[in-house]
Amino acid sequence: MSLFINSTDNESDDDINNNKNNDRNNNKEDITNDNQDSESSIPKTRTTTTTRSSSTIQPKQLQFNASTTQITHLSEIFQCLLAINNQAIISIRPNGITLYSTYNYSTKVHMNIDPSLFNLYNITTNEEEVFDDDELKLGVDISLISDCFNSVQNTLKFESLVNCYITYNGEGYPLQIEFEDNYISEKLDFFTFYIDEFDDYNDDDNESNSNDIDYSNIILEIIVKSDVLTNLLQELNQIHTDLLFIYTSKNKLNFISSGSIGMSKLIFPNEKSILEKLIIDSDINPYIISQFKFNEFWKIFKSVKLSSKCKILKDSAGNFSIQLICKNNYQNQQSHYSGTLITFKMNEMIHNDYLVEWILQDELSGDMIIPVNDTATNNDNITDNNNFNKNVTFESNIPRLPHEPLINSFKKSNKRKLI
Repeated sequence: MSLFINSTDNESDDDINNNKNNDRNNNKEDITNDNQDSESSIPKTRTTTTTRSSSTIQPKQLQFNASTTQITHLSEIFQCLLAINNQAIISIRPNGITLYSTYNYSTKVHMNIDPSLFNLYNITTNEEEVFDDDELKLGVDISLISDCFNSVQNTLKFESLVNCYITYNGEGYPLQIEFEDNYISEKLDFFTFYIDEFDDYNDDDNESNSNDIDYSNIILEIIVKSDVLTNLLQELNQIHTDLLFIYTSKNKLNFISSGSIGMSKLIFPNEKSILEKLIIDSDINPYIISQFKFNEFWKIFKSVKLSSKCKILKDSAGNFSIQLICKNNYQNQQSHYSGTLITFKMNEMIHNDYLVEWILQDELSGDMIIPVNDTATNNDNITDNNNFNKNVTFESNIPRLPHEPLINSFKKSNKRKLI
């Protein structure tokens, strides 16, 4: 047997391999041709690109400028806002300026300044007309602005008149405040910022906000003199109040303190000149109790001290609101200015059942008339055999211990010492 292969055999193998390669190439060409035919049968879509023209509509740009001489009033209301938070949101509209601030989302404050406080109040735009819903909003550090107004207020002792000019040219620009007197002009630029939680401040456009008062379901409405309420808050602070309970019933308004010295009750005078209005929805409950942390409730003190009247509202959902009118006691030319409206919206604490029942035991013992359903007997001289009312004593499940401190009552005397 030969170990070598003939050349003829090699040639035949080469021919076979060439034929296989040709067949493979032919198959590839057939497949590509079929694909080209199938693609040609499908309609093609044209991709178009659009270029933005240079004449695109620009957003509406607003600018604000104002001037006033009421430095002292602005300084005082900025101090009221500073008691809540160092940062605030300013909303500028044609109908006035609103400042928003919040403390731990439990206390919110809105401060409305009417344009009549200013000698000049002007909003301009790059368009033909300014509408009522046009708005400029900006975030500021209110503590820095308050410090500037306080320093200028101190110079009023030596200067008869100081003009204040406020300018804001829109988003991305600083807030410019300029003070000018007879000798010097000082211009300050304050950096502005945008807060993402602006919707939490602006409750007017947020329908789901739980702090809004439902005016159709008011269960409590109180109007009092602010000077008496100021003295009462000072007394509550002096006795180191920790928890504050506001108890209201018919012609009765009591502020009950729980603190280091125990329970103390301050009875608000019910004279018509002091307690001007007290309306309670007795159909729901003959009494209403509201509970707060006093250190949070104390934040309204500066605003109450500055105001002339205080209005307290509460709806059926438990939303609590305090409205204060702060007059401008230093006005010269702005005698028509009605005042700055400050509104506080507060969240109550979860009631302490032990202390609430203790308060009810003290308030309602022997005074409450409870409707009792009973069947009249022959010994009862009652014509109605279905329902009748009888006086009962409010009973408490909490035992009274001899060493427990009773509620101390304090009432402001109307008598004045003769000089």
